Amino acid sequence: MYFEYAGDDPNKNRMVSWFQMHLRAIGTCLKSELPEASLVLIYSGFDTFGLLAAPPNVLDASGDTYKRWCEKYVLPRIKSVEGASVTAIDLWGARCGVLHTSTPLSKLEREGKAHQIWYQFVGKAGVNLFMDSELPPLGLDVQNLAMAFKKGGIACITDINQDPTAFQVANARAQHFFRWAKMADQTHTKTEGLRKADGQASAGSA
Repeated sequence: MYFEYAGDDPNKNRMVSWFQMHLRAIGTCLKSELPEASLVLIYSGFDTFGLLAAPPNVLDASGDTYKRWCEKYVLPRIKSVEGASVTAIDLWGARCGVLHTSTPLSKLEREGKAHQIWYQFVGKAGVNLFMDSELPPLGLDVQNLAMAFKKGGIACITDINQDPTAFQVANARAQHFFRWAKMADQTHTKTEGLRKADGQASAGSA
């Protein structure tokens, strides 16, 4: 197998291309009324931006990079549906629950360090009917969280673009993003080429 890749868009850096595709995926899930799939994309997006914006000596995405990014770019843009503040630890616990087990449960929540996050979406609520938690749950609106991700991402990319060192580091990390390319069977392609060549030779001898 081999890949045919047309090349990167010369008008966009890899961060912008990835961000636009991610927003498009979130928008598709929201329009299809798939709130949990939207949350998976939103929380994984927090993870990605956390590493892009991390200092040069940081090699891996982690809870620390995630929480630092949320503190700067997400928390100023959201409130719980109850009007209470949400913390970066709450969002990290929510991320772990959704990505790992499709639940609002996390180790931090069990230890009383984070609230369970429940959700509302277009007149529906995503709740835990068997809650046994030290802290009361907090509610987030999925569409509002998606908008906070969009606005936070735009602000983050703006900050990175204004700092040459940060841009160099983030751009190098972004080169590892998947590049989606057409896949073809090399053997099949070679066979087709031989057939065409053979046909041309036969026509020439005739």
